[in-house]
Amino acid sequence: MVRIAGVQFVGHADKETNIRTALGMVRQAADRGARAICLPELFSTMYFCVERRREYFDWAEPIPGPTIERVAAVARETGTVIIAPIFERAADGRYFNAAAVVGPDGEVIGKYRKSSIPFMDRARSPEPRGDEKFYFTPGDLGFPTFPTPFGRIGILICYDRHFPEGARVLGLGGAEIVFVPTATSRMTRYLWDLELRAHAVTNIYYVCGVNKVGVDAGGSTRDHHGASMIVSPRGEILAQASDTESDMAFADVDLGVLPELRELWGYYRDRRPEMYRPVIDLQAGALHPAVDPEPVAPLPGRWTSPSR
Repeated sequence: MVRIAGVQFVGHADKETNIRTALGMVRQAADRGARAICLPELFSTMYFCVERRREYFDWAEPIPGPTIERVAAVARETGTVIIAPIFERAADGRYFNAAAVVGPDGEVIGKYRKSSIPFMDRARSPEPRGDEKFYFTPGDLGFPTFPTPFGRIGILICYDRHFPEGARVLGLGGAEIVFVPTATSRMTRYLWDLELRAHAVTNIYYVCGVNKVGVDAGGSTRDHHGASMIVSPRGEILAQASDTESDMAFADVDLGVLPELRELWGYYRDRRPEMYRPVIDLQAGALHPAVDPEPVAPLPGRWTSPSR
């Protein structure tokens, strides 16, 4: 058995406030026995993607970089694995919505870059929506899984969870626990339990969804629904955090049950990949003509470094 935790807190416009809050809660989680601990999407910043402001690019950092080095020090101190999602600035000038996986020795085991980048039509919603295509390049690392002392883990970041293909690739890659850091607002609360439980059941692994909560201090009026949760491979909700307050979700997960369950249900053994070709063909031939109805030139997150 290994104890895992999802840490949620109210974001702040001040980056240092977020980092201090997050690392303090990681220490608390470790004191309560958690060995693998996940922070929310873009944990070191508020959710800034509701507006296009070039100064927000100043918040981006390399991995490893100053924030991840502080995370690494706490990972060493507590002997934990920490999943730390940040705004990444790559060496080639591109920007990503990414998550670093830091091991208990303080070394970066690897990173995942968010694959599915949303553009939401702000005119069709009463609350601020995500305009992430302005900031982030679509991830280019695929869906890797990471060996850790506490199980092999995979990551999906927020909007990624709406697509079943990534969740299945993680299962095929041997993931035993999939962490899903998000910044999800109350408008899509009804999908939260449904999607996380479906991924856990259909791929037979544990899922830990970790959300921001409440309205970012100094940010927009966007209200994140919290409710971070841990789900078993049978679809049971093992733990769920508050809908309104900073909180943590903990669960003891038994990775030893996964091989038997996978053999019992046959979802990997009996699959027929040769039948999936139409998915690829249709994807290539039927892209929606209005993916980004509000283009801006240049889009610094997607193609170029921002000019200042």
